Amino acid sequence: MIALRLAGCVALFGFSAAAISAGRAAEAALTRPGQLTVTAVAGELSVRAGDNVNPAKADDRVRVDSRLLTGRRSLATLAFSNGTILELGPDSEMEVEELLQAPFATALQPAEWKVEPSVSRTRLRLVRGEARVTVKRLLSARGSVLAIVTAAGVASVDEGSLRVQVRMTELGIGLCVVELTRGAGGVFEPAGGVPRALNAGQRTQWSVETDSATRAFRVTELK
Repeated sequence: MIALRLAGCVALFGFSAAAISAGRAAEAALTRPGQLTVTAVAGELSVRAGDNVNPAKADDRVRVDSRLLTGRRSLATLAFSNGTILELGPDSEMEVEELLQAPFATALQPAEWKVEPSVSRTRLRLVRGEARVTVKRLLSARGSVLAIVTAAGVASVDEGSLRVQVRMTELGIGLCVVELTRGAGGVFEPAGGVPRALNAGQRTQWSVETDSATRAFRVTELK
């Protein structure tokens, strides 16, 4: 398992008690960005921000609206300031669409966290490849959300480990696989469909076809 380097999050997110109280009062707004840091790279990882594409290495920060791209036979691990760990597999592309977190202060190190230290909202888009998120228990009752958007729909989890795969051809035909390998609070909402709960160990697969005229996706569950 790739070692994690999250110790700097506490110092960077330290606040006084008054600041924390103010943060709780503004939780619904969640205007403060969270942090996403590269912790390890085996092979190649690039970050695309606008028209710029740069190689990334351990300890680099990733901004919102950036795209993460891994090379063939590559693996990248990144850490969120709420304790979530993201692993990107080979030949993968993921966009960081939203990353917000309320201020927090704690004497515990991230490895000791059982639950995220403050409310957060994270939205990622997996364009292709494979991603796995390992999530500390989110404060979902207070509004925390972690979602991964795919061509087939949106997957989310409150706690545990969620694996998502997306394989698409140039013709817009593909396959999406979502699996809650452990944990609770997993949900998958297929495009144009009804959200369904995911139990630990449950795997669901979906075919995706792209309408050539409208570019809309037609999604079908594979039994």
